[in-house]
Amino acid sequence: MQFTGFTLELETPLHIGAGRGGMLLRGHGFVPGHVVSYALAAALGKAGGGRSADFARALDLVLRETRCGPLFIRDAEENRVLSPRRDRERIETHYLTARNHVTLDPQTCSAVETALFEVESIAARTLHGPQRGQPVQLAGGLWHTVPRLAGKPIQDWFRSGLLLGGELKTGLGRVRLAKPGWMPDAPHYAQQAAWPVNQQGLRRSTGDLLPGPSLDGGTDAPLQPWLGRLFDANLGFGRRFPGAALARLDARCLTPGCYFPATGEIGLGCWTRVDGAAH
Repeated sequence: MQFTGFTLELETPLHIGAGRGGMLLRGHGFVPGHVVSYALAAALGKAGGGRSADFARALDLVLRETRCGPLFIRDAEENRVLSPRRDRERIETHYLTARNHVTLDPQTCSAVETALFEVESIAARTLHGPQRGQPVQLAGGLWHTVPRLAGKPIQDWFRSGLLLGGELKTGLGRVRLAKPGWMPDAPHYAQQAAWPVNQQGLRRSTGDLLPGPSLDGGTDAPLQPWLGRLFDANLGFGRRFPGAALARLDARCLTPGCYFPATGEIGLGCWTRVDGAAH
């Protein structure tokens, strides 16, 4: 598979749910790989007719021909991307915002009692520091077997505007391809010199960081249940939960080798070690 790195810019806030804590709907400080896969499939399905069968065919195509890894916030001030667990404090202070919402009763057109809550999102623009007000960028990459999907170059699907989120109240997570944002045969994941890649995946040695969620080969990070909202043939995208995988967030590599975004429904997009791959 060919690797292509890319960078997106947020046009609206982006909420990627990470569970609920009291009145707060928590958000991840990065974009998991399965979200990118499903956003790409949604764009193809809409262009192909917008029927349930069109979306199902598009998803089959995306999962067969591509492997999407996670996207990380690019911190221009420090000239690096931020790891979701290890850099959580900086992500929270510079990039996460929360907005108040309330559930309405359609019968009375008034707020439901005790239904006030907050939604945590990645802001569309940097909140603090010298880069305050600048568009937030997300860097990552994908592996693909073909340069085109559904008759169009893959990069054109990113240029035409993807929706990485499905939350009307937070702006749907609209993104655009940054300039320059599409980098075929890039030597590093997310433009990080410490994250070399090849056709078989992300190359890791013992002690290296496995950025984002990984299913195996890692240590020094707690195991946690990992769920992703998936496609339902009747209800659409984001309406079905798979079984939970156990993943480590920002683990240290224990088993050297190449790591590739997982392809199964459970743990889709999480790093998993490729047996027999030369690194």
